[in-house]
Amino acid sequence: MKDLDLVVLDLDGTLYSSRATTLGAVERAVADLNARHGLGLPQPTESEVLHGVGCTRGEFAERVFPALPRRYRDEIDALVWHWERTLIEEGRGALFPGAREALETMRDEGARLAVATNAGRPYMDTILDRFEIRGFFEECRCAGDGGVRDKGDLIAAVVGSLGADAGRSVMVGDRASDVAGARKAGTGSIGCLWGFGSRDELSGADALVERFDEVPALARGWSRGRR
Repeated sequence: MKDLDLVVLDLDGTLYSSRATTLGAVERAVADLNARHGLGLPQPTESEVLHGVGCTRGEFAERVFPALPRRYRDEIDALVWHWERTLIEEGRGALFPGAREALETMRDEGARLAVATNAGRPYMDTILDRFEIRGFFEECRCAGDGGVRDKGDLIAAVVGSLGADAGRSVMVGDRASDVAGARKAGTGSIGCLWGFGSRDELSGADALVERFDEVPALARGWSRGRR
């Protein structure tokens, strides 16, 4: 891929389909918290839960459980992660169709690959190892690594650590934070319409794709296809 040096990919909603595990984990975590403390915390709606996907773990708890007293925030976060890991190990999650094949194609064509995610490291490591995709990536970074919290700084850290040229790099993700982060880091952006973000949310991306198998071809001619 002579026109593109580095492809950075988001995890949830881009590589990994977490809808089933996230919804299930939140349902079980709320039930556990209520049982432990005699609370009446209502189950959030599906749209409320999915609105939090793509945030850091702390932001997820604040967004999905805004009425929950702060003294329970760390506990609900730990419960959600416990159940998410359990459901992943039970086989409830999956890579998106075409993800592995696209990674293989880009790697074979000479693109360098990396992951930048707002998920915590234990979660990221679980996905990378469970689905045996860690070997595709030269760098895998998540929110909190080196104190980095902002997606733009996270992308920039990945690009810098690999000595890549931001102008010849692209961020592939499904949320507005991926697009905004790419802009801040000086990379291009590809919005994935199979994830959690809508077409409107991703309207600021340099390009939009509806299937994973479109990504390698778009990356292959990036200097010509970028707006």
